[in-house]
Amino acid sequence: MNRVAKTVVISASAAALLGGIGAGIAAADPTATPTPTPSASPTATDKKPADKHRDGLPGRRALLARALHGEVTLAGDKHRVVDFQRGVVQEVSSTSVTVKSEDGFTATYALNGDTKVRKQGDPSSIGEIKKGDHIRVIALKDGSTLTAKLIGNRGQ
Repeated sequence: MNRVAKTVVISASAAALLGGIGAGIAAADPTATPTPTPSASPTATDKKPADKHRDGLPGRRALLARALHGEVTLAGDKHRVVDFQRGVVQEVSSTSVTVKSEDGFTATYALNGDTKVRKQGDPSSIGEIKKGDHIRVIALKDGSTLTAKLIGNRGQ
């Protein structure tokens, strides 16, 4: 399996794992309080598309859309640590990008020849990323070094 395929598999695995973790946390939330049963059934116009739930839990897409940053360890012949972050570009150069999430978390990711950049779904380059752009980064962690494997750019 080539590196791009491995990165895609790692990314998809991380997303699925995060969805499962979030669902487990939501299901185990001890602070949740029961709500009274409504006397009338909601109509189709009463529900917003984002309010669709299965068994009272938000859908995986809704959970992942809210994830700002995290880290997952993947099993295999060689365990790998995958980090992800969604945020705003603070600094960018040909060798690194610094991202700040909505909650204030900031991380710097090294860039190399294997780093893939996509802008609105299409192949792009690091030169297209500007300070203030909203991006998501998927990176491999080796010690304290974070090396970006995939950067998705949504623009400003």
